[in-house]
Amino acid sequence: MLSIYHQDSKKRAVGSSTTLVFVGLYFLLLAFFIYLNSLSVPVEEKINSVIGSIDVAFKGKEELSQQPEDNSQSSDKLGLATFHAELKQVYETSIPLVQSEINEEGDQLQFTIPISQLFPDGVVHFRENRTELFQNTARVLIKRSNIKPTDMEILIGVGSDFPTANEVRESLAIKRANSLVQNFIKEGVPSRSVFIGLAEEGEEQVYFKFYERSSFNNQFRKEANN
Repeated sequence: MLSIYHQDSKKRAVGSSTTLVFVGLYFLLLAFFIYLNSLSVPVEEKINSVIGSIDVAFKGKEELSQQPEDNSQSSDKLGLATFHAELKQVYETSIPLVQSEINEEGDQLQFTIPISQLFPDGVVHFRENRTELFQNTARVLIKRSNIKPTDMEILIGVGSDFPTANEVRESLAIKRANSLVQNFIKEGVPSRSVFIGLAEEGEEQVYFKFYERSSFNNQFRKEANN
């Protein structure tokens, strides 16, 4: 009986060691696969780099990133509201007594200026300190006209002292209007964009009106033809 007992103990010892070996191999293999798995985990940056290389290879080189919008072009686009705002700044900073008015439709802007602010008494040529006013007016008008055709109308109020046909050539008001037109043309404004006239109302006043070429409803030339 004793011998049989010893044999059973030996069998049990052999079976236990075999189990330990298999368990050890299992954990060794598990550790090996975990290691392989850690090596095979893709790195996001490398994936992006590889994908980028594939895109370049098959699609050709594209822009690296979206370029910021060209603000220089957008700043050149002078909308109607901005156009009026810039003109107001030009006139209101140059002449303290200027009055501005926008029509109900919002597409015409008019400035009313005492003629003494532009011309010395009895003189045809405008005051020297108004050169910058006319230069800035021409600059804004040309910039706006490049986007949408825009014209300027100049009216000089003469009250009841309207010149007769024989007095036209010697009329001081007409000479002053012509002087203004020539000055704006000199600054680069096309002659087709400038209109002049005389007004019975508003004696000793000068009116500068700016409007889009398509809106002739209130243009003085149409009224004169009636």
